[in-house]
Amino acid sequence: MNSHADILNGAGAHANVEFVSAYPNRPLRAEDAYAAFTGDVLANLLAHCGWQVTREYYVNDAGPQADALARGVFARMSNADGFDPGETTAITDAVRSMISPDLLTADEATWLPVVRRAAIDAALASIKSDLASLNVRFDVFTPDSDVTAEAALPELMQGFATKGLLADAAGKALPKAPAAPTGRLTLDTPQLGDARRRPLTGAEGRYTYFAYDLAYHQHKIARGFTLLLDVFRKDYGSYGPGLAAAVTLMSDGAAQLQTSLLEPVLGARREDAAPALGELLGYYGAHPLRRLYLSHEAGAPIELSCDADTRHSLLEAEAQHLAALALPSAAAEEALLAGYQKALQTSLTDMSPQSLMAYTDTLAAALTQAGAASDIAKAQLTQCRHLLGLT
Repeated sequence: MNSHADILNGAGAHANVEFVSAYPNRPLRAEDAYAAFTGDVLANLLAHCGWQVTREYYVNDAGPQADALARGVFARMSNADGFDPGETTAITDAVRSMISPDLLTADEATWLPVVRRAAIDAALASIKSDLASLNVRFDVFTPDSDVTAEAALPELMQGFATKGLLADAAGKALPKAPAAPTGRLTLDTPQLGDARRRPLTGAEGRYTYFAYDLAYHQHKIARGFTLLLDVFRKDYGSYGPGLAAAVTLMSDGAAQLQTSLLEPVLGARREDAAPALGELLGYYGAHPLRRLYLSHEAGAPIELSCDADTRHSLLEAEAQHLAALALPSAAAEEALLAGYQKALQTSLTDMSPQSLMAYTDTLAAALTQAGAASDIAKAQLTQCRHLLGLT
């Protein structure tokens, strides 16, 4: 697979769409909803183009961040009056009901794995509830503990060395990967079109986040996916090319990685945080909120608030869609319908559903202005709404 055209013809091949994947230490936020809606639509589009799509959520249930969550929860359980209410409060309350009080007086080696597991389970239950409220589903929640990146990395490093792409801090190629790195190692991704070398270990030999991410993507490749689609924040834009180059390397060209980059999500006044996801859902509802995100024009941050005029315009747009579907029959609008394939192609090649949302609104507006619609036009409008998750 080596072109955008290939994405438009999945022909039964396997695609993995990974999105949201927020750390399980808090409820989902407004920016997570943007990732959820975007990934959901892109997965729909790929399935429409013949891919066998798996929607994946990566669960960070191991490593320092999971331990930090467990220690934070344990501290709050041990001294409830010492902390202000925050995003981990609900997790703490849930964990308190899941574990024995005796653990609060045990040593860390005893309570840490128990509290960590309970905290992750509680957080994930909250996340799944939020996703259900957004009408977004996942096929698999893959835990970091299943990936076992730490164990997989030495073999992965040796594979890079065998291909002549593993180098030391000075850029000298290493014919063999060290069994236990003690210094900086880099991956020579510029040979694969990347702009710069990617660090695999730090100065003290500890594996980087990039290295762990490679192990996770190798896990996807090993499961037979030939298209990997990651939904990232826009500030990950410089990260994606290195990851894409590494996926090509690890799969010997059998798999490719594409990224969808999301604009920042801010409050209506840019210095403010966006409203809480629960507040946005309560004010707009899941479908209008989805429309709000998918109607955003690319190139600028999304500025969110609970605004009556915005809600009114979203409801009007939905009403226009439904009115178009109820129109009396007419002859087919060939010129109007020609934009459908272009909108599908643009949404997939740009990895952004906004083109399809814009086309769908344009189609509904044109049909209602004409006062009649062909069965073909109505079927196409229905299909667009299905792909956008508006049905």
